[in-house]
Amino acid sequence: MPSLIELPIRLQRATGPACEDLLVETHGQRTIGRGSDSDISLDNDSVSRLHAQLCWSADSVATIVDLGSKHGTLLNGAFLEPKEPFPLHNRDLVTIGPWTFVVRLAGEPEETHVAPPLASDAPVAETPAPEASAKPPDPYRTRASVLLRLRANGTLDREVGWNDFSRIYGPVIAGFARNSGVPPQEIDDVLQDVMLGFFRQSQNFIYDPSRGRFRGYLKTVTLNSIRDRHRRKRPKVGIPEQFDPSTDDDRLQAAWDHEWTQSLLHRAMERVKVAVKPNTLEAFDRYGVRGEPAESVAKALGMSEASIRHAKMRVMHQLREEIQRLRAEEG
Repeated sequence: MPSLIELPIRLQRATGPACEDLLVETHGQRTIGRGSDSDISLDNDSVSRLHAQLCWSADSVATIVDLGSKHGTLLNGAFLEPKEPFPLHNRDLVTIGPWTFVVRLAGEPEETHVAPPLASDAPVAETPAPEASAKPPDPYRTRASVLLRLRANGTLDREVGWNDFSRIYGPVIAGFARNSGVPPQEIDDVLQDVMLGFFRQSQNFIYDPSRGRFRGYLKTVTLNSIRDRHRRKRPKVGIPEQFDPSTDDDRLQAAWDHEWTQSLLHRAMERVKVAVKPNTLEAFDRYGVRGEPAESVAKALGMSEASIRHAKMRVMHQLREEIQRLRAEEG
C-alpha cells in the first residue's frame, strides 16, 4: 500500500461493515458513492450513487463535500450542507451510511508515547521527574491541569480532579475496551484497572509532553490493561495467543481515535451551549444533528430557512474552534 505521504487524505473505518480505507492522492479528488461511476465504492443502500467527494481546495486544504446525497454526510456528528466544502482535520469523524471513518491527514503526525509496563500491579509507569535545571512542564499542556490536581494530598482538589478524570476519560476507556473485543461484563473491570493504576501512581506522576501526547499514553495504558487481563485468563480458559490486541493495530488506533473524538465533541458542545442562544442550539440540533428538513424547523422555531442554515453553520464553526482548543490542551 502506498505511504501516507503519497496518499495524504485517508479515511479509516472506525465503525460499520468491513471495507477498504478511503484514500485520495496528493492534491487530487475522489468521489464516494454506491454507483460504478464513483471513484470509491461503498456498497450500501443508504449510500447515494454519487454521495460525497474528498478533495484538496485551491489553498491546499483537505475538504469534504456532500454531493446532494439522499441520506446526507456527517462531519463530527453534524450534517454537511450539500455542495458546500468543509475543511477536514486530523481525527475528525466522517459518517456515510452505516460507516464512520477517522480522518488521517499526511503531515499531521500521530501520537508517539512511552509505553508503560505490562505488569498487572503497575499498569501506569511513573514518568521520571525532569532535572533541576530543566524547564518545568507547562501545566496547561495536554490536560496537565487535571493531572496536577490528581497529585494534591488529601484535599478537595484531589477529589475534584479524580471526578474530572473519571468523567472525561472514563467513557473513552470503556468505549475503546468495548470496540477492542472486551466482553461487556469485563469493561468495568478494565476501567477500574486503569483508574486504579493512575491513582497508585498519581503522587509521583509527572507529565512530560516531550515524551509523547497524553492521548497516546492513556491508550497504551488501557491497551496494556486489556492485554494483561487476557494474558492472565489465557491459561485458564484457553484464549489463543493471537487474541491479544496489538499496539500497532490500525483498527485499534481508529477505535481509540473514534472514542477520543466523541469525547471531545461532547465537551466542546458543553462549552458552546453557554455561548449561543437556545433557539440557535435547537436549530442546530434539529436541522444539523437530527436531519429534520429546514422548512419544518424554520416553521417550528419562527425563523427563516436561511437563518436555520446559518445557525447550523455558526454552531459547527464554534464546535470546530472548541475542538481545536481541547486538542491543543490535550495534545
